[in-house]
Amino acid sequence: MATAAPAALGHAGHGDEFKPQGDARQVRRQAESDGLLGVATARPAQGSDGLTVPSTALVDANGKPLLFVQMEKTYDPVFVQTGASQGDRVVVTKGIDPTDEVVISGALSLYAESLKTQPAEQAAETKTPAAVAVTNSKAGGGLPVPALAAGAVVLLGGGAIWLARRQKRDA
Repeated sequence: MATAAPAALGHAGHGDEFKPQGDARQVRRQAESDGLLGVATARPAQGSDGLTVPSTALVDANGKPLLFVQMEKTYDPVFVQTGASQGDRVVVTKGIDPTDEVVISGALSLYAESLKTQPAEQAAETKTPAAVAVTNSKAGGGLPVPALAAGAVVLLGGGAIWLARRQKRDA
């Protein structure tokens, strides 16, 4: 007598074959921005009712629970079904499997990034020479954030010194 194998709960559509659902998109993994966004990952824990993740890992994406799963080069948004809360953890009943590296910290920042990111193929199709010129003329000119921050500090410091000297001279 043959028995049916239990259905595996998991997700599909990651990596190269990723198909976005809703507004959330893949976010490219980058060591420098991941650190700034506070991104950390871990595998889900096995709880008494199934896989659990910290409640901070879940993002409310227009009323639907969403997790980010770390892939080789991207963080992929995955809509999940949740069950009961167990302290500061939430049971995930559908959408991930025990081998997934789930974003447990910085998920909200990744979600914000994913909303402002266009898919690579769509961005390549829509860029005309005028759009490229506008993109390249944006504030910062492609400078790294630390360089912009350092420049701002120098300007503020210089302004403060100038103001202090001027006030001494006028006094």
